[in-house]
Amino acid sequence: MLLVGAPTTLLAAPSALAQALDPGRARGADLGSLEQLMAQTLQGELGDEATARQLASHIADAGFRWEYPSFPVREAESVVAYSFGYRSATGKVDPRTGLSDGEETPEPGPINAMLADAVHAIRQVRDVPVYAQWEIAQILAEKYRMKDVFAIFPVKGADGRKTYLSTDGVAQAAVARAGTAQALGKVAVVGHRDHVKRCILVSRKNGMTAAAAAREVPLPVHYDPRSAQPWTRGREVYLLSDVIAQLTMAQARLITEASA
Repeated sequence: MLLVGAPTTLLAAPSALAQALDPGRARGADLGSLEQLMAQTLQGELGDEATARQLASHIADAGFRWEYPSFPVREAESVVAYSFGYRSATGKVDPRTGLSDGEETPEPGPINAMLADAVHAIRQVRDVPVYAQWEIAQILAEKYRMKDVFAIFPVKGADGRKTYLSTDGVAQAAVARAGTAQALGKVAVVGHRDHVKRCILVSRKNGMTAAAAAREVPLPVHYDPRSAQPWTRGREVYLLSDVIAQLTMAQARLITEASA
């Protein structure tokens, strides 16, 4: 048993040493190895080396890379804040959208309160305009009496029903409210820790110069089991939802390129 285990230990030692010396570099190397292994496995399944490499890259980006770009709070010229779930007093919601079924007034919930705290922390350093989904904007008004906040609400469809805005819909609304993406300047994105990477990607897709100020302003990683949106009640189900959304974005890019 000792002889069988010895080579594994010896092989693991350089990786452990590398991680101790430079954890970030070691994680990158491990992910590179994983991506290579996925590409090799997919090549065996598909018989197509080029496609296997491309597919492995998309899967690695969406499912295994959760870091996100950031800049110092003092550089922020505006804030765009994306909410994360909300609460329904009656519990009657449309499972397809998470929207309340009826005329009740939804409640922002505890996660959006944490996101509002993050916005407030940024405004303590930089007095910049804030574009926030209504759940966050409501708390900013009630708790902090914050001015210069532009609330983004669900929109009514042709049938008169409200439609909860997607992450992309919020980004579009913020740009429309500002006039242009350039008018927003350098955007500090505020979002849930597991959502903020995609928030930044979507903000950039809509023309914003965007990153998080999260190195100085921590973002919430908690989940609300009473959220009206089922996919925001727990980490496993949310992360799967976000991976799917990121892969859908990659698919859309490829379709656009193929149609050009």
